[in-house]
Amino acid sequence: MLHLVKHVEKWFWAFCVGAVLVGLLLPPAKLLVWYPWTADVHDPNNLPLFKYGWTTKVFLGGILFFTGLKIDFRTAFRELSRPWFLLYVSVMVMVVLPLGLWGLAKWLLPGFALGILIVAAMPAGLAGSSLTDICKGNTGLALIVTMVTSAVCPLVTPLVVRVGTGGAGEAGWLLMGQQALMLALLLFLPLAAAALVRRVFPALVERHREGLTGLSILSLSLLIISIMASVSDQFKDLVRRDPWSAVWLILFMAFFSASMHLAGYFLAPWRPVRDRAALSVNTAYVNNGLGMVFATTFFANQSEAVLPAIFLEIPMVLAILPLRAWVARATRSDAPGDAGPAAPPPAEGR
Repeated sequence: MLHLVKHVEKWFWAFCVGAVLVGLLLPPAKLLVWYPWTADVHDPNNLPLFKYGWTTKVFLGGILFFTGLKIDFRTAFRELSRPWFLLYVSVMVMVVLPLGLWGLAKWLLPGFALGILIVAAMPAGLAGSSLTDICKGNTGLALIVTMVTSAVCPLVTPLVVRVGTGGAGEAGWLLMGQQALMLALLLFLPLAAAALVRRVFPALVERHREGLTGLSILSLSLLIISIMASVSDQFKDLVRRDPWSAVWLILFMAFFSASMHLAGYFLAPWRPVRDRAALSVNTAYVNNGLGMVFATTFFANQSEAVLPAIFLEIPMVLAILPLRAWVARATRSDAPGDAGPAAPPPAEGR
């Protein structure tokens, strides 16, 4: 079983791309979706957190839980000695870059601008430390940036998204409170459960550590299938009505991934290559699974708000390949003492 799960990790990009196609093209995929369509997300008396799409929240929780089982907090805490640098990175990742991409999307793809803002305003993905490890970057820095951006997400993301909606809406501040509550629960409950399991069953977690990333990827694949199935009819209708919009969205999300990688890499040009690789991963590999659930929960009647988070998955999973090659080449020319904090041993950092 462990051997099979390790193959999932090796071919993670194929599973994610395949999940998009399965959810879009195969009708049985709709069995993974449960939506009580009577809920009105714009009614301030409704709580979409509890009324919409519980299956997607379960799959997202699986991603965060299995990833959380591998988190090594001791490695991350070494980076807390530079709080101003972490504040600078967090503001850039959570506010400046999302609003910049939103402004560009309003000009190029106005129909998808809100969805692009939603996914851009998500925190760094929990898989960032594993992906940074693949790239031979500073996993400690990647992990602490993920922790800090996740911690501020429930407060910052609703405010940033409010900018994209013009500050209007019948629910107003109450809706923002619901958004903050959902983000906090979805982020912190699976991580708390993972921390508890690690504490109670440390030997069991260590014994199955090598398969945890594969289980996280399987959870991500199920999440993509279920959300893609929920918007497949709207997407097919969009392709029939305006195929160029779909093409431009895919191209823009490829630009999104490339520009976020570059912005992250040059966010701190004075830092060693391995630190810049970590920041590149943190900036580009946003928690788009959380973005998918957020969009389907609060903007379920707007497929354009959901599709950017889904179609970001394809360039995201492919971009790790050239980044890994670039870091390997760049680190060969670095001085031995310029590599930043060493990555933890496999038993702790993977």
